Amino acid sequence: MKNKVTKTLIGAATIASLMSTTAFSQVTVTGYAEMGMIKGSTKGVATTSRGLGGESAVTITGKGKLANGMEYMAYQTIDSDDTENARGAAAVAPMSTRAIVINPVNDVSLFYTYDGVYGGEIARTAIPVVTERPLDFTGATTIREFIDVTGASHAIGFDVRNIGPNARLSFAYNPNFDSLPTSSSDRLVGNNVSGPATGYSVGYVASQGPVRIAAGITKIDQSQASNAQDVDSKTLGISFTKAPFAVGAQKTRNEGLKIATLQTANIKDEIDNFSATYAVSKELTLGVMYSEMERSGNALTKGPDLKVTQVVAAYNLGPVVASIGYEKADNKVTTTNTSNTASTNEHTLTKFKVKANF
Repeated sequence: MKNKVTKTLIGAATIASLMSTTAFSQVTVTGYAEMGMIKGSTKGVATTSRGLGGESAVTITGKGKLANGMEYMAYQTIDSDDTENARGAAAVAPMSTRAIVINPVNDVSLFYTYDGVYGGEIARTAIPVVTERPLDFTGATTIREFIDVTGASHAIGFDVRNIGPNARLSFAYNPNFDSLPTSSSDRLVGNNVSGPATGYSVGYVASQGPVRIAAGITKIDQSQASNAQDVDSKTLGISFTKAPFAVGAQKTRNEGLKIATLQTANIKDEIDNFSATYAVSKELTLGVMYSEMERSGNALTKGPDLKVTQVVAAYNLGPVVASIGYEKADNKVTTTNTSNTASTNEHTLTKFKVKANF
């Protein structure tokens, strides 16, 4: 009888503990499923000119208060998409984007993230877009963008809000760019190289009325080799929104690449982005984006500037959005990230996509 009473009390205490923990937290599940069909023509590069694919993502978020009264938030995304932005091909993993955020005081938060939008990444896309940013529209343009330290990477840092009008300042530090999404929190990095790259990134975004500005800077020390080129990336963008129009411009300068390259190449990219959107009605939105990139380097044969034009129309049906877009890219990078642009490389692609949110 005594053992039964003891087990009952232990069970009741366990349930009470779980109820107490649950009372402090709120769990939500969100996500989407989408399909996309792309068809077009290519010249000079081996790019697939037609394809049908899909992607789905589920994000589980928990937030609430800690026992000491501080607020917290944590989330994990399960994503079927690839991770082409990672440094290593072995980085593909469905348990990718995640974060833990704690707010010790008002307007200040401390975070750990993998692939979260923190640091300079908050300023990565300052121009208005209808669906995807220029790089992700088809992923085939070879256009570059601001280099951050959180995309497909582990990082820690802090955010401070309200330093300026509707402002957010974010700082992120990455101690090892060769860590994979599956790198353990209890073990050293299994694929560690001699002298792993480290870096930091800072982003600042503020808005006043219809005007929004975004700025970012990233520094990466490529320590894998004594003659590796370090990364210096800067971006500055501005947008103006007054319904039903929105326009924006952004300039980015990159020295080096997120992958380690030799100083002898001394790769430099200068990217200009311009965009405009127009809400024809509550359901229909039109957008146009134009991007241009000048690539130079000591070991490169300088080619013509890469020019990318993208036009998209999206029809919003509430949780479901259907869109059709056109993309034209001229003078693409020849074969790899470290090569020059070439006038013989171009493509024209049309994409139809349906995205269902839940």
